[in-house]
Amino acid sequence: MRKVDKLLLALFVGINLLVLANSVLHDPEIGYDGSEHLKYIQALPYRLPDDKDTREFFSPPLPYILPSLVDKACHRLSGTSEVAGTIDDCLRAAGKSAQLINFILSLGATFLLIRIGEIVRPGDRFFKVSSLALLGVMTVYYKTFSQVRGEPYLLFFSIWAIYLFAKLIYTRERASWRTGVLPGAALGAMMLSRQWGVMLAPALAGLWVLVWVFEKNNRQQLTKSLTACAVIAFLVSGWFYFSLYARYGTFLAFNRAPMAFSFANQPTSFYRNTGLKGLLLFKSPVRGTFDNQLFPIFYSDTWGDYWGHFVFIQDRSYLGELGYGNRDQIAPYLGRVNAVSLYPSLIFLTGMALGGFSLRGFLRGDAQEKSRSLFNIFLFLFVMVSFLLFFYFLIVYPIPDQGDTIKAAYLLHALVVLPLLGAEFLERVRVRYPRVYSGGLALLGLVFLHNLPAMITRYRVLFLR
Repeated sequence: MRKVDKLLLALFVGINLLVLANSVLHDPEIGYDGSEHLKYIQALPYRLPDDKDTREFFSPPLPYILPSLVDKACHRLSGTSEVAGTIDDCLRAAGKSAQLINFILSLGATFLLIRIGEIVRPGDRFFKVSSLALLGVMTVYYKTFSQVRGEPYLLFFSIWAIYLFAKLIYTRERASWRTGVLPGAALGAMMLSRQWGVMLAPALAGLWVLVWVFEKNNRQQLTKSLTACAVIAFLVSGWFYFSLYARYGTFLAFNRAPMAFSFANQPTSFYRNTGLKGLLLFKSPVRGTFDNQLFPIFYSDTWGDYWGHFVFIQDRSYLGELGYGNRDQIAPYLGRVNAVSLYPSLIFLTGMALGGFSLRGFLRGDAQEKSRSLFNIFLFLFVMVSFLLFFYFLIVYPIPDQGDTIKAAYLLHALVVLPLLGAEFLERVRVRYPRVYSGGLALLGLVFLHNLPAMITRYRVLFLR
């Protein structure tokens, strides 16, 4: 019997226990547009919602289907009638079921992350440990999985797709029509979870170009597989986007009208401000401090709770057991969270740099190194394309006063790739400097312990109010 890796198991259990705790404790109405996502659940399962039902009408339906069945069953069993637009006890119960489903998705995502590690570095426990340790310090992971929305589904299917594409990359000489079916289903499920799911497609195009140019022997095999992938993804998700086009005249509908792309759509402060003036990034990284400033808001929302839907409680947004704001208490602590999180951020940036420079290994390495480098390039492209398209989105749909579309949750499916790239960097450190690696892992543990209070919701309502 294979021996259980106790450290890896502890990381797996610890991450998911935190997700479970938040799923049970967090109020299902609290979140980014929380009530609008609940109204989406209310409209299903008999029809897709429109813009009169919810401002989230443009979102794909997959994350809302099961909770909608809970909502309808609750009303039938309780003998109560549903009032459109009203968030009643049954709809809150449906929201709670969505949060518990997020826990199951987290179990699957973390397991698949371990399986990816086994493909990339077979038998290497350290790569898997590093991947989970880096995921475990990401506050945005726990915060997003506590909310009723589509990103947890998108993350799960993204990790599943990456796992399947890792298998495809490492056996691309045997690729065929058949090997593109499951990846296509995963990609289609991504696009049925959130519109952001389309961001994987350009990375796949980049993967195909690299193989087409530099590996003539594998051209046809990979082309067949990726063609099958595209067809299956279209069959799985295309119907929803055609329904958007039929109803709203665009495949990528949104609840605001777009502007023509121009950097002038956003003020200079959006691009330039870093939050380092007066060290506000490390003193008060909460709503109102960095109005519509890209970097400080995104960084603070990744490691802390800039918008106030998790541990930063706003006066006007909560009427539960606490009933008060905690800005003065929480802002200095979240500033310290931002400060200590510079360390994992640096690991992620270095991992991204290594991913970008993996082309040399792909061109000159042995078979194993070529496959690992190609996979790292694929991850790098996925992250870069995701950030660039998000940047485009923010410019086309500007909100100059606050910038409330600058949310790290929107890119969680890309951020979760960073632990894989960061683990690749840490593995190279471990091979050359084992003691430095051990010290670095211990330091990650200290960051986790310091940031732990930021990973547990303070909007605590058990099941129903």
